[in-house]
Amino acid sequence: MTGPGNPLLRRYLLVLMGGLLLQGLGSLLFRLEPALPAHSPLLVRGAFGIDFWHALIHIAWGAAGLVIVAMGRSVKPLVGLALAFGAFYTAFGLLGVLTDHPMGLELDAPENGFHLVAGPLSLAIGWWAWRRRVEGARS
Repeated sequence: MTGPGNPLLRRYLLVLMGGLLLQGLGSLLFRLEPALPAHSPLLVRGAFGIDFWHALIHIAWGAAGLVIVAMGRSVKPLVGLALAFGAFYTAFGLLGVLTDHPMGLELDAPENGFHLVAGPLSLAIGWWAWRRRVEGARS
């Protein structure tokens, strides 16, 4: 099921991008149906409590990422996805910490925490997979 390329990188991106898509869609549903949050447990409200535009960012990254993972026949596009996502989310997290609700997004401690874990972790895994690719090409 993991396909060609680096299986760890592929699995990581599949879980990450799938999770972003599901979380974004759930958040969008919460925004479009206001009665849902009122009748949901705190944990569910917390997981799906992001604002509309933030949800769309998660949906866009998740959907695009899953397409890249599904179509990636080599490790190169997966490494590119991991590094691009990692850079974007690291910057997103830093912006959220350094400014109050940047671009009108409701980025608070839980969101910034997620961004500052997922971003650098994606950068690290992408860099590691890139190094393995380069070393493999040399031998």
